[in-house]
Amino acid sequence: MSDRLREAPTPRTRLVVRVLLMLSAPLVPGCNLIESIVLQTAPGTEKVSAEFNRLPGKTALVYVWVDAETKWAHPKVRLDLAAYLSEYLEKNVKDVTVADYYLVEDYLEKANSFDVNLDKLARHFGADMVVHLSVYRFSLRDQGMHHFYRGRLGASVEVHDLSRPNEPQERIPLEDAEVAVPEEGVVGLANTTPAQIRQMTYYAFTEEVGRKFHDYERALD
Repeated sequence: MSDRLREAPTPRTRLVVRVLLMLSAPLVPGCNLIESIVLQTAPGTEKVSAEFNRLPGKTALVYVWVDAETKWAHPKVRLDLAAYLSEYLEKNVKDVTVADYYLVEDYLEKANSFDVNLDKLARHFGADMVVHLSVYRFSLRDQGMHHFYRGRLGASVEVHDLSRPNEPQERIPLEDAEVAVPEEGVVGLANTTPAQIRQMTYYAFTEEVGRKFHDYERALD
């Protein structure tokens, strides 16, 4: 059997099949055919499992790394991203405790180093897990679009598991997280302030990262 024949049917294919089956079936008395088709072919949802499911019940710490240039241009970006993601995790991951992001930022500022020892950082705050974001892209405008805003944020994501006593930490890389607000192919936003586009970008990025740590429902195409 060819690879193409073994492929699972796409949502669009399943939709067409359902419509054809309904059109070929006898009409149920008292039921409007069009209404029935609309109800049965409305987009559904599917459950998406967490990419990393070991945070529930643990004490976690969010550590955000940014390069010196980004930190100079956006002095609060490290604190902002840690704050957004910490609050998201506490709200959406069962029984997780997240270290206070203000205290973490204060610790990092006093350390005055871009090369942080994650073992030492985790022990200082009593964390079992460190969610480590390394930001490699952050901008509020596209090149050549000076009159429009588009937020872009990209980061590698990994978890450092220090929950096992007397064993070295386990580093678990996850898929990178990238967002564009508005999305690719859409003209950038006009009549929008930098603060507004920054906040919208933070929200989109936080959801992109946060969903890696819990199950959620995704709309089918």
